[in-house]
Order: sequence, then C-alpha cells, then structure tokens
Amino acid sequence: MALIDKNNPVNEMDFKLNNFNQQEIYTGVMAYAHRIKNLLFMKPGDFPTQPAMGINIQSYRYQVMDDLISGALREELANQISSYIVDIPIENIQLSTGFYQNDYFLIIQIYLYQEQSEIVYGIQQPRGEIVNFNFKIYDGVKSVIW
Repeated sequence: MALIDKNNPVNEMDFKLNNFNQQEIYTGVMAYAHRIKNLLFMKPGDFPTQPAMGINIQSYRYQVMDDLISGALREELANQISSYIVDIPIENIQLSTGFYQNDYFLIIQIYLYQEQSEIVYGIQQPRGEIVNFNFKIYDGVKSVIW
C-alpha cells in the first residue's frame, strides 16, 4: 500500500508503480511539477466538475508564437496554477520559443521561491505536432532575474 507523507502538505499520486510495486507518490517540488504538467496537457472539459481546467498546450503553434501570444499563454498558465494548485509558491513564470534543427520548441521556466527551486519544461514541436516533452528541476536556486 502506498503511503502519503502526512508531514509534507504537497502530495501527488501517479499511475505508475515504484520499485516496491506500490503506487508512485510525489512530494514537494516534484508534486508541483507533475501537477503543472497535468494542467499543461489537459483540455478544458476533461473534468466535468471543473470545465475550465486545462490549458491544452498541444493547440498552440510555437512557430507563430510572438510576444502577445506567449504573454497570453503565460497569463493563462498563471491563472490555471493559482486556481487549481493550492498554495504553490510561484515567484515568476518565463516562456521562450526557438527553432533548432527543423523543430520548434517552447521552454517554460517556473521559479518557486519558498522551495528555492526552478522547474523547466521543454516541449518540442516539429511540423506542428508535439512529439517530445520533458521537465527538469533545479534545486538551490537563490533567485531568478529575467
């Protein structure tokens, strides 16, 4: 049986199993990272009781993302996080796009001030389709200035 850490207020359960054949449970910054990932890929209406929940990041086209669109996406992400992820200590969200080896990509950087951590999401989009996604957590980040 998987145990939730009662001393840590942030827990996120996953469908995969850990090395002990128990349900994987993420805590702290890793739990925040998975919750934000879920918001990014959910489509509004996926949860009937929360019809506005979800960003549907697949619907964005990174090659046409200018400052106006990335600002709107950043604002949408901030609104979704503040609405659906309780007590997340976000200081800043930064989006950037680029082009590398015939692929468009989007980088989302989220700095958590209480945790002194940064979550960086990378989404690759060749020819308009999302084919690659990953995130990394950097611990011990004292401050982020953009």
